[in-house]
Amino acid sequence: MNGRHAICLVVDGLRASALGTYGNTTSPTPELDALASRSAVVDWLWSDSIRLESFYRNAWSGVHAARREIPSDQSSVLEILKEDGVELRLITDESSLSEQSMFNQFDRTKFVQTLAEQPAEQIADTAMAHLCTATVEQLELWQADGVGSLAWVHLQGLFGPWDAPRSLRASLLDEEDPTPAEFLYPPELMCNVEDPDELLIHRAAYSAQVAVVDACLGALCQAIEEIMADRETLLIVCGSRGFALGEHGSIGSKYLKLYGEQLHLPWLLHVCDDQTPQPRLAGLAQPADVGATLLDWFGNCPDSQEFDGKSVLPAVESGDCTLREVAVAEGEDGELSIRTPAWFLRKERADAQPQLFAKADDRWECNDVAVRCPQIVDRLLEVFADFKQRCRDGRQLPSEALEEDLVLPVR
Repeated sequence: MNGRHAICLVVDGLRASALGTYGNTTSPTPELDALASRSAVVDWLWSDSIRLESFYRNAWSGVHAARREIPSDQSSVLEILKEDGVELRLITDESSLSEQSMFNQFDRTKFVQTLAEQPAEQIADTAMAHLCTATVEQLELWQADGVGSLAWVHLQGLFGPWDAPRSLRASLLDEEDPTPAEFLYPPELMCNVEDPDELLIHRAAYSAQVAVVDACLGALCQAIEEIMADRETLLIVCGSRGFALGEHGSIGSKYLKLYGEQLHLPWLLHVCDDQTPQPRLAGLAQPADVGATLLDWFGNCPDSQEFDGKSVLPAVESGDCTLREVAVAEGEDGELSIRTPAWFLRKERADAQPQLFAKADDRWECNDVAVRCPQIVDRLLEVFADFKQRCRDGRQLPSEALEEDLVLPVR
C-alpha cells in the first residue's frame, strides 16, 4: 500500500462556519464548496484543544489532548507511516512547527516565508497565493521520484497577514456600513466588544481573507489533481483551530475560551479523480481521527487499544454517518467542555456553574439552558469524569453508546 499518496492541507484559523458547505450564506466560498460537492464532508470535526501545538500533537500521535503524556513505547502515526515506507514531507509558512517534538520525523521539509507590508492589489499577490505557488512547485519536484508519500501542508491562514485587496473588504460592506478596517494583521485580543460597527468591520475583514483562502486553495487543489493524475491520492482539507469574531464578546487570535467558533473545524476528504458521490458524515470527530484516517488510507488499520483516533474511511465507504457520540475538549485554567450530537456543556473553572446549550439548534451557544436541564448537566459531567479518569489511567476511551436523551433529546 506504500504506493499510495496523501496530501493534507491544514489552514490555521479556518472555522467551519466560514464555508458555505457548513451554512455560511453571507460571503461565498465557491472553490471550497465545489471541492466539498465531490468530497466526503465531516460535519463536526470538534477540536479537543484550541492550541496549535496540541492539534499537531494529537493529529500526528493519534492521542487525545486529555492524555497528558504519550506512552514512551507507543509509536506515533508518523513513525508507523515511515516504517511502512511512506515518505513524509512538510511544507509550511509557520515557523513554530519546528518546535513540535515530531517535526524531525519528516524526511523533507520546506519552509516558505510569507510576509506582507500592505494589502495586495489582487489575490494573486497575497501571501497565501505565494505559499500556494511555492507548494505546487515543491510538490512537482517531490512527486517526480514516484514513491508513496504523505505531504502535509500547513498554512498560517487566518493567523497570518490579512492582506486581502481593499476592494474585497469593501465589497462585503454596504454603503451605509462603516468604512473597511485598515489593519494588516489580525488583532490578538479585543475584549468586551459591543459596538456593532466594530464587530462588522472585523467580520468583513475575516470574510475577505477567507475569500483569499478559498481562491488560493481552489487553484492549489486543481494543481494537485493534475500533478497526482493516475496516482491513488487522498486529499484532505481541514482547519486546525478557529478564530473568535465577537460571538462571545471578544475578538482575536488569543481568545482561548472553549466555544464553537473556536472548536468547530471543517474537514473534507477527496480521493483525486474519484467522481463517486460521497456522504456527509454527521457524527463527531476529533483531531486524532485525522491521523487514524491516514494510517487506514495507507493500509495500516489503527489499533483502538493504542490510538484514541478512529478512521473515518469505513464510514465514508459504507455511507454510515456514525462516528463518535462524545467529543471532549480542555482549555486554560481547568476549563472543560463536552459535546454530544444533542448537547454542548462547558465549565470555565472547577467552582463555576456549568453552561448547557442545545445542539445543533443553538449554533452560537447563546441560550444557556443548564437550569432547565439539571439532569442532563449532571450526566454529562459524569461522562466527562469517566473520560478523564480513563485518560489518567491510560485506559481505552469509552466506546459504548450514550443514553438516547444525551444524543436525541425531545425538544
